[in-house]
Formats: sequence, structure tokens, C-alpha cells
Amino acid sequence: MKRSIRYAALVMAAAMALSACSNNSETTDIEAPTAQSGTAVTETTASETAVDVTEPSATETEAAETTEEPTPTPLPPIEDPDIEPPEGYYLVWHDEFDGEELDASSWIQEYRRPGWVNNELQTYVQFGDNIFTENGDLVIQPLSDVNARGNTFYTSGRINSSHLHSFTYGRVEARIKVPQGQGFLPAFWMMSDDESYGPWPKSGEIDIMEILGSDTDTLYGTLHYGNPHLQNQGIYDLPSGDFASEYHVFAVEWDPGEIRWYCDDVCYYSTSYWYSANDGQEPNEYPAPFNKPFYIILNVAVGGNWPGDPDETTLFDESAQMRVDYVRVFQRDSYDDNVTCPDAPDPANGEGT
Repeated sequence: MKRSIRYAALVMAAAMALSACSNNSETTDIEAPTAQSGTAVTETTASETAVDVTEPSATETEAAETTEEPTPTPLPPIEDPDIEPPEGYYLVWHDEFDGEELDASSWIQEYRRPGWVNNELQTYVQFGDNIFTENGDLVIQPLSDVNARGNTFYTSGRINSSHLHSFTYGRVEARIKVPQGQGFLPAFWMMSDDESYGPWPKSGEIDIMEILGSDTDTLYGTLHYGNPHLQNQGIYDLPSGDFASEYHVFAVEWDPGEIRWYCDDVCYYSTSYWYSANDGQEPNEYPAPFNKPFYIILNVAVGGNWPGDPDETTLFDESAQMRVDYVRVFQRDSYDDNVTCPDAPDPANGEGT
């Protein structure tokens, strides 16, 4: 998500990135369900595990020593006569959301308190009317209500595939229609499944789709990484229509030395520059941190630092729904990780900011 970086921090990060190249190397008013312990959340996003959490733990896993590792073996292909893989790819996993309920063997429904990240207002709930399937779609429905004290509260849904389905490299895509309304922020994104290089942002984040409910003709695709946090971001303005009135296909193609963002098969952004470094240690060998398994997340945030809070125009009806037709993952037969970190980019060009 958008985040400004002080100049001094940027200079420091750029210096660390150059070194990496040279080595080649967030009080709820509703009654909440009982939740279990889990992993901490930091900065813009979260490091999740396959359990539900309330309060973050203090434990942070630091990265292991840098070692040369083989490129992960792509997953075996699966056959589906109704799905035609893109050229050069084969299907390895998908969910068409055709069942009567969300597939618990593929997705975890999260419980998260308001303010968990980014000063967001919603409670992510596990049961109720916020997550369901309907007519072949996954539906994530933000809702608003008033408690006995007269205070407005919000609920929404967030699901992830952590430790159930994770992937290293490939094309990850979803066909989605997003909510419309001030204060909504739908997202389709990926996080590290094991935090090999440490807590966020050290182990990276790939935001495939983020669209503000108040501006539904502009798409953001973002890469988060570094120590301190940096981001590379592409922005795509839809030529006609908007993302809330029709479905669009959002995708990334993730290779060892390049990540490309697509909307309806239009490549609107690509980047090859990123780095990974840990406190007091030498930078990790490129293409770290984006050389480890990542899992998929789908959610709709309500309020917070970026979209701002709902106002009197915000409706919590069907127009607030994020509808997901499918999620699909494709991979190639093999990947070459003999890649080199490019030169640090000029922040004036929009990268490393």
C-alpha cells in the first residue's frame, strides 16, 4: 500500500541494495469470538500463519544465513478441460468457488480486531454474513451496524491460503468485481508463507490488485520489500468503464528476476529491482526475498490510512461486495534463477519509494 519514505531512509536502503547487487548475491464494540495465538503484524501488512490471532506475539523469526539453494521445483500439472492455460504455462491449482460454501481445505477465514493494521475500522470475522459463495462467486461483504451503546461498527471478511496452497514463481490470477464506496479497499495479494528473511517487510509482499472504493477506475499493483520498507508501484487507469460495474482479470507473472502486473492481459507494470536485508547482517542473495513460497490473500478493508473512513454516501449493500469468480495459479516447466540484481532505480521514476 502507499507509504512515503523519508529521504534519509531511502538513501540508506539504496546503499544496502547496491551492496546486495555487488554480492550477487495496525477496542471493538461487538462481542468477538475466542481467538488463538499467532504471528505478529507489522507496518502496512501482516505476517499470517494458518491459525487465527488476537494479539500479536513478540516473537520474530530472523532470517537464516544466506546459502545457495536450488530453484524450487514447479508443482505438477492438473487437468481441467474448462481452463486453458496461458501460453507457456500449465495449471497447478485453482478454485472456481462453485461449492455451496467456501472450501475449508483451501482457505482460512481470519479473525482480526479493528485497528490491527493501518488504523482500519473493520473486524474481520470468521462466521456470519461477511464471507459466502453465491452463483459461482466468492463474496466478501462489508457490513455496518450499531451496537447497544449507539456506536457504529463494521465487519468484513479476509481469507488466506497460508500453509494450504503456496507457490514460488508462476502466474497468479483472479477474476474480480470490486466494491464501490468511500472507505472500501479491496485487495488480492500475496505474502511469504514462512518469513524466511524475517518479519514484514523483509520477506516481501506482492500486491496484485488494490482499488479504492472511491476511485474504481484506477488499479494499483505494488511490490513491498527492503529494510527499511521500500515499494515499487504500478498504476493502471481503466480505459473505459470501472472495476466495480464489471469483472476484470488481475494477475502477476512472477519469475526469478522479474515480476509483471496485468489487467485483462495488458501488462501495465514490471520491475526487476528489489532487495532483502536483515538487521546487522549482509544482504541476502538476489532474488531474495521473492524466491520463497508465497500464499494468497483476499479481503475488503473498511477505513484506514489510505482509503479514509466511510461517510454518509457509503452504502453497505450489494454495491459493497467484492465478488471473485475464480483464483488460478499456473507455472512453467522450469525457472532459471541465475539472475543478477539490477542497479538501484532513480526514485524519480517511481521505484524504491
